[in-house]
Amino acid sequence: MINDRGLATRSLSNKDTGLIYDMISMCFDGFFANVTLSEQVDNTLDKHGFKKLSNLFRRLADRLLSFVGNVLEDSKLMTQDAGRITSEYLAALSANTGQDLVNRVMLVNEQGLKRIEALLRQLGDKVFANIIADYLVFLRRGLDNVKQWRSNAKVIQR
Repeated sequence: MINDRGLATRSLSNKDTGLIYDMISMCFDGFFANVTLSEQVDNTLDKHGFKKLSNLFRRLADRLLSFVGNVLEDSKLMTQDAGRITSEYLAALSANTGQDLVNRVMLVNEQGLKRIEALLRQLGDKVFANIIADYLVFLRRGLDNVKQWRSNAKVIQR
């Protein structure tokens, strides 16, 4: 990881702060959805994979929080993207069971990561964006690993 001690004292623009709040929201949604799913599945491989994904989402959220401090109760900065991810995770967890549940949460994980990547590209502070990009690489690798594990175990349908 890049040494980012100097970033703790950097000030972020209001636009960047709003984008970061959205990323934090999506990360916490990913964390809660994946930890919930890891507790619901019976397959040990899925339990491990979704627990790992929940930890990666939490790790990214913690990192983002370390740069903006505590999230305001009502920042009024949330975009539709962040709200959409929340709705998609809730719909996936409440409306599905079995393999469909797992597949739908994996799909929302992909969508969430893509939206976080898109928000990251909009950040004005490129040094900060590059540090956060390192964490996204770990999250991308984690998602790819879970997909590969499930494919190798023939848990998913192609």
